[in-house]
Amino acid sequence: MTSRAFTSATARRGALTAGTILAVGALTLLTGCAGGAEPAASADPDEEVTLNFAWWGDASRAERYEAAIDLFEEQNPNITIQTSYASFGDYWTSRNTEAASRTLPDVFQMDLAYLAEYGGFGHVLPLDDYIGEAIDTDGIDPSLVQAGAVDDKIVGLASSSSTLATLYNGPLLEQLGVEVPDGPLTWDEYDDFLAEVSKAGAANSPVVYGSLDYTQYFWLFQIWLGQQGLSLIDGDELGFDKSDLADWWSRSATLQESGGVMPAARQAQLEGVDALGAGEIASDVSWANFLARFSEGPAKPELSLAIPPYDDEDDTGMFLKPGLMLSIGANSEHPAQAAKFIDFLVNDPEVGAIFGMSRGVPASSSAAEGIEANELDEKILAYQESVADQLDGQAPPAVKGLGTLEQTFVAISQDVAYGAATPDEAADRWFAEAENALK
Repeated sequence: MTSRAFTSATARRGALTAGTILAVGALTLLTGCAGGAEPAASADPDEEVTLNFAWWGDASRAERYEAAIDLFEEQNPNITIQTSYASFGDYWTSRNTEAASRTLPDVFQMDLAYLAEYGGFGHVLPLDDYIGEAIDTDGIDPSLVQAGAVDDKIVGLASSSSTLATLYNGPLLEQLGVEVPDGPLTWDEYDDFLAEVSKAGAANSPVVYGSLDYTQYFWLFQIWLGQQGLSLIDGDELGFDKSDLADWWSRSATLQESGGVMPAARQAQLEGVDALGAGEIASDVSWANFLARFSEGPAKPELSLAIPPYDDEDDTGMFLKPGLMLSIGANSEHPAQAAKFIDFLVNDPEVGAIFGMSRGVPASSSAAEGIEANELDEKILAYQESVADQLDGQAPPAVKGLGTLEQTFVAISQDVAYGAATPDEAADRWFAEAENALK
């Protein structure tokens, strides 16, 4: 990591507070134009250009992006990057509003769940005209490039890839007198482990719980479906029944009754702070690349990675998910410069050094060459290598409505966690929303 760049970015821009986010978001809406993109050939390399760039994430990711932007602006003094970021949910609320008014940022982070909605409705530009020219994909696995395709057009470019992992805070567990699991766990074994941790951590200050309620995790649910021989999407329809979703959310009631997970009310109070990074839970299931983010939390936990629970070693349901993607708003007046910025964020070795494995394993070999792997990076690489032969599942296809499926899943799961809806009621509600979204 380049500490000089980090210092420079922080000194020049300052911390992005919630007020700053709103101000920059407003500026994006005011300055974004819906006049459409100009041809790449007409872009003047000496023209003074301002690009708006938005992403979701925490302060750690923001610091890294700001450091990378400092480098880009040094190399391209005619291009200024204005930035904004928010939590995942708030981020997509803003993007949806901007998409409706054709005021999207020039460049913004894209997720597989929203790719078809934005690409299929023409909210983002196809990158095909820039690939091979402004955007170099020679060092990126073709499957990751194609993961960004909608209707045979590349509308998002993956900067990384990642897999889910169970994270354990070893020193905290040792303090509580609970052993870190030795080897893979079944789902019931993991639930028992979480209950044991919460019981041991009840007298701690702050109280330590086993984990968060993992039944809220949309992508983990997909892995569980794969373990049942099912899939989220089968063709143009859902690949499972209401009873399957009710079975999954029924695990929430067990977790709440055993006390193995942090109460929903306490989780809400930690909005913006990772419970694992704060040392208030001893385990969680998340993307392996989040190891860096959690490790930089307030409690500076020492974390290890293990494969998520499964009941049959021949059916882990695990898959490689294209990580953070980057897209160009269809309303951008400067698509050629936006494409150049995307190429820089994806391929530049110095950007690779700044981010390390925090975005996931770099999609680009040239970005990976810039990484001087630290201890956390080595853990992530070692984990992904250890599970490579167990990736027997598949990421869902980029179908329209996938983002809505995720949003409603997370929202309805909260009602289950609070006891405001039974698993069956919640499954009925989600299916009604999902079937409408996929029409």
